[in-house]
Amino acid sequence: MQRAGKIGRLLGLRGRSKPGAGARVDMKARLRALLDPALSFSDQALCSACNFLTTILLARALGLEAFGIYTMVWLALYLAMSLQLGLIVSPMMSIGTKEQGAEAEAYYTVVFLHQAGYVVVATGAIFAALMLAAGVASPLADVALPGSMAAASYLTQDFLRRYLFARRRPAGILLIDAINQFLKLGALTALWQAGMISVANALWAVAGAAMISTICGLSLSGPLLWRRQVLTSVTSRQWRSARWLVLTGSVQWVLSYSGLLVTAGLFGPKVLGALRAAQSLLAVLNVVREALENIVPPMAGKALAEGGMPGLHRTLGRAMLFAGLAGAAVVLGLGLFGPWLLHQLYGGEILEFDWVIVWYSFTFPMALMSLVLGCAFRALERTRPVFIAAFVGGCLNLLAVYPAAVVFGVAGLIAVTLLSELAVLTVLTVLAFRIPGLLASRSREKGHAGGVVAAPSS
Repeated sequence: MQRAGKIGRLLGLRGRSKPGAGARVDMKARLRALLDPALSFSDQALCSACNFLTTILLARALGLEAFGIYTMVWLALYLAMSLQLGLIVSPMMSIGTKEQGAEAEAYYTVVFLHQAGYVVVATGAIFAALMLAAGVASPLADVALPGSMAAASYLTQDFLRRYLFARRRPAGILLIDAINQFLKLGALTALWQAGMISVANALWAVAGAAMISTICGLSLSGPLLWRRQVLTSVTSRQWRSARWLVLTGSVQWVLSYSGLLVTAGLFGPKVLGALRAAQSLLAVLNVVREALENIVPPMAGKALAEGGMPGLHRTLGRAMLFAGLAGAAVVLGLGLFGPWLLHQLYGGEILEFDWVIVWYSFTFPMALMSLVLGCAFRALERTRPVFIAAFVGGCLNLLAVYPAAVVFGVAGLIAVTLLSELAVLTVLTVLAFRIPGLLASRSREKGHAGGVVAAPSS
């Protein structure tokens, strides 16, 4: 009996220790739930602020005409980035969060292989485009090599940081982005002070900073596992999610940058540089957009996996509310102070274009809400609606942007941009309402609460 009592007391003590251990684990989970978004937002704030400073530095150091040539090179990189997001990154952000343990390690190994192949192809395509598109004697041909190297480094670094987002390592992301941004700004400042700043040297500086950041980040990538037998299945699953997203990325690039291309063709690189400088004031606020792009897809995927459609509905509602409030604040702030800020930052060359920032600000809330709706479709692995919406907006932009520019000048370009963004948001909203429980809550939903919703094939 005594021995039994000792055993009972021992078991009792062990039983009482479990709640304390569980509380500590729960506290750690809560702290991480608060810390991770804060680190992610801090990282986006750092990147947006440093990119903004980079734009100011280059516009002042190079002058608007040379800055326009730099912008042309960057337009090719933005196209490659859009394709990378659709083909590799967006599927990874939605699918990878659903995998655990060895399955996740094997999945990410295949994605790394996809990324390596894509960078090789994209780098060669950008080099050829810069060499041949405007002729071998053009200013773009002179920067083809540094431009393609900057693209390779930038694409790889951006993939790595988004991979770390998917693996929920925000501290690592903040570290590699700080290395990249501070090295880039330091190198560009040193070139300017030494009188050696040029488009080619600026691109080499960008390439070097991104490459050093990537090398540092690879040590934080975590374990990977090669399983040859999952290569085909992972590739097929990636493609099912990416087939519409990669087309969407192409259309969204047209939607975002066709106005700048028309500007370069009709008005020359100086006007292009001026418009890009004006857009940079809005681009610094992309900290919100980038934060949503990196935070909402994993949250939506997890909410769907753990809470079914009701969980996704709640997550979507909170994200849409945040997007609306943040967008309204941006419109108000830039309407009051945008032109004055442009004068202070860029000086007299920008005076005739200061009004465009007020018009551009109205694209911000529409773009945020479209992004959130797109994340919901990606969580469901239904990416065709995202493509349809982008296709409608892209077609409207392509059909209207040139005649609007010819007739109304820069004002016509911006008006078409606003109408195209509105078209995208409208189509996404209509298609979202067609999915039961996504935007409109189903009070009598049966069989989904707490369960996983099967992902459609489209």
